[in-house]
Amino acid sequence: MQREIVIASGKGGTGKTFLSSNLAYYISKIVGRPCIGVDADAEAPDLALALGDYVNIYSREEVYESRKATIDYEKCNLCMMCYTVCRFYAITLQEDKPTIIEEYCEGCGACGIVCPTQAISYRTVRTGFIIHGRTRHDVDVVTADLEVSGRNTGHLVYLAREKAKQIGREYIIIDAAPGIGCPVISSIVGANLLVICVEPTPQSFNGCCRLINVAETIKIPYRIIINKYDLNREFAEKIEKELGNNVIGRIPYSRDIVKSYADLTPLLATSSPLKKDVEHIMEEIVRVCS
Repeated sequence: MQREIVIASGKGGTGKTFLSSNLAYYISKIVGRPCIGVDADAEAPDLALALGDYVNIYSREEVYESRKATIDYEKCNLCMMCYTVCRFYAITLQEDKPTIIEEYCEGCGACGIVCPTQAISYRTVRTGFIIHGRTRHDVDVVTADLEVSGRNTGHLVYLAREKAKQIGREYIIIDAAPGIGCPVISSIVGANLLVICVEPTPQSFNGCCRLINVAETIKIPYRIIINKYDLNREFAEKIEKELGNNVIGRIPYSRDIVKSYADLTPLLATSSPLKKDVEHIMEEIVRVCS
C-alpha cells in the first residue's frame, strides 16, 4: 500500500521544503522504508537541492501539453472580439492589430470561439519536464519543472505524482507549492495526509486556515507543525489554542536549520542538537499516516 504525505503551507518561506526533505530522509535512511520525494512546486523546485541535488538522473521527460494561440492575419477582419474576450491580458493591440503575448496566453480557447472568421488556431508548446533521479543523500526525487513563463502547473504536478506512483515506493512525500492554487489542489487530492507548515505570523496563519478549509472540503486528514515558533511565542500559543490537537509539533528558529539548508543537507543528517526534536516530529507524522 502506497501512502502519500503532502507538506504544504499557506504562504512561501515557512519551511515546507525543510520538512519535506527531512521527512523523506527520515523514512528512507532512519526508518529504512522505501520512499520517494515529489517536488510539486513546479515554478521553483528545490526539494532535490535540499537533499544534496541530483547525482544520478534516471529519466528526464519533456511534457508538451500547453497551448498558445496564433492569429492568421489573412483571415482576421480586425473586429477585436478576441481582444475583448481575453481575461488573461494575453492579447494586445499593436498597429491596430490584435497581437498574442505568448507568456500570458493560457490556451483557454475563448478567443478562437468568438472569432467570426476562424482566424485563430492553437499550437502545442512545451509545458515543462518530469525529472527522476537520486540525490546525494541517497533519496530519490521526482521533480515537476515548469517551463519558464509556462502554464498548466496543475497537470504537471499530477504527472509527477503519477510518475512517483509508477516507481512504486511505499511512501511518497510531496513538497507542494505555496498557497491554495491549482498546483496545490493537484498535490493534495487523494493524499493520505496533509501536513501544514505554519509560522507564527498573521499572514501565515490565514494561509494555514485556508488550507484547512480545502482539506476539510475534499475530506483529507491534516496536521499542523508550527515552524520558527519562538519568533512570536504568544502568537504560536494562539495558533495551538485555536487548532488544538491537530498541532503535532513545534520547531524553533535555529541557525542550524539555515546552515543545513545552505549545505544542501537534511538536518537529520547532521549532529545538530535539534535532531532529536525534529526526528520525533517525523515519527509522529508517520504514525498518523499509518
